[in-house]
Amino acid sequence: MQNKKRENQINKRKTVAGFNISMALFSILAMFIVATVFFAIEASTLGAHLAELENEEIALNKEKQEYSNQLINSSSLSGMGEKAEQLGFIKPSDVIYISEKEAVAKLP
Repeated sequence: MQNKKRENQINKRKTVAGFNISMALFSILAMFIVATVFFAIEASTLGAHLAELENEEIALNKEKQEYSNQLINSSSLSGMGEKAEQLGFIKPSDVIYISEKEAVAKLP
């Protein structure tokens, strides 16, 4: 009889307001584990996306540098000289200077 009373007292201590304490703790622990797994998966997914964006940034920076080099080469004087030669322009062998007093394209 006394053993049953002790067991009832122990069982009453394990329950609070009709809830089993060990089940409540187990439920809370299970929720924390699920949340931890979820956030770990989310963090790894975001890490992979970040790595992709960093690789894309590197590729875009390389492309930008190539375009900058092309722009510098095409706008430099030597580049323009080469392009002019390809189009058939040549440097004049003799230059004629016209003074202000001489009429150019004057009607008779």
